[in-house]
Amino acid sequence: MDTMHLKKLLDACFTAKHVIETMPELPTGMKPRHIHVLDQISMAWETHGECRISDVSEGLNITMPSVTKLAQELEAMYLLEKYPDNADKRVTLLKLTEQGLSCVKKYVSDFHREWAGNLSSVSNEEVQNMISIIEQLEQTMPKHTRHSQ
Repeated sequence: MDTMHLKKLLDACFTAKHVIETMPELPTGMKPRHIHVLDQISMAWETHGECRISDVSEGLNITMPSVTKLAQELEAMYLLEKYPDNADKRVTLLKLTEQGLSCVKKYVSDFHREWAGNLSSVSNEEVQNMISIIEQLEQTMPKHTRHSQ
């Protein structure tokens, strides 16, 4: 890739960031990160029939203390419940409330279904290629420019 095309690619990433930042308004007090956590919990339940804090941490690539804090915030909003694992009381499990499930449906499932329908001309292969390129961008970013996570 030449530098002109890299610049165009980075400009497109900036545009993508802007698109994400201008998504539908969330309820008062909710942040996009809350929706990501709720979605991750929902996906873990669909896959494993339960969700541990570590599942969210691994799925979103964020620290366990960050997930714990977000889970506390979501619990205070009555969007999830925390409870100990029967087999290992040291493990905290997370489960969405009806209100949490409703948030995932509205802000993830329904929203993504409608948006994907508007992108029917984009193939799954093109999307996969784009994801691969973005992952390569992250992996090859010069070390001195990376922000600490």
